[in-house]
Amino acid sequence: MPVFRNEGTLFEDEALANLSQAPEWQVEKIDDIRRQAEELLEKREPEIEAEMSALQTQYYWVSPILRLLGFTFSVAELSPDSDARPDFTLYYNADDFRAAVNRRGDREFFAQSLAVLRAFPWNINLEDVQLPDGPGDPAFEIDRLIRSTGVNWGIITNGRQWRLYHRESSGLMSTYFEVDLHAALTEGEPQDFKYFWTVFSPEGLGGFENQDPLTFRLLH
Repeated sequence: MPVFRNEGTLFEDEALANLSQAPEWQVEKIDDIRRQAEELLEKREPEIEAEMSALQTQYYWVSPILRLLGFTFSVAELSPDSDARPDFTLYYNADDFRAAVNRRGDREFFAQSLAVLRAFPWNINLEDVQLPDGPGDPAFEIDRLIRSTGVNWGIITNGRQWRLYHRESSGLMSTYFEVDLHAALTEGEPQDFKYFWTVFSPEGLGGFENQDPLTFRLLH
């Protein structure tokens, strides 16, 4: 059973079938990153078994995974057009973040970022999250954040599933690319983790120098 879902055909099926031919798939450091992620998962088993809250999921799992992927990120930045805050704002590298840091509170702060991310309690149903003020729809939340910040990409995760949305289709709520990261690290073949890294890494979302990002090559 594949570890990914191309719900609503966010990416072209033919391109996904040929994903192993993409330059991002061939990066030598992926295997080392996967081993570090496996070690992190083993280390965090006690917290996972205790059913981590949203804050615990962010601290014990999402933040370390983002660092392994190579992102520079900022936490809980106020979006310019609403009171909503992404849990993480992701930058390709530290230079991009430093170029934006003096623009905090303005839309320009997000102009150099690759994506915004919302993290929810570990393994909670991403179709229907119980928020402090009542039931909520994570897909609606990430669409609102995408439009408020002007970024192209939005991610929601419960630690296990990671879902990627694009600004052109996020309003549909049901068009996304999802990887079961837990399954990629614990089941199947070692290469399953490459589906996660190849799309969700800075290189996947932002591209290599002088190359288009993989994700734009996959979009219709």
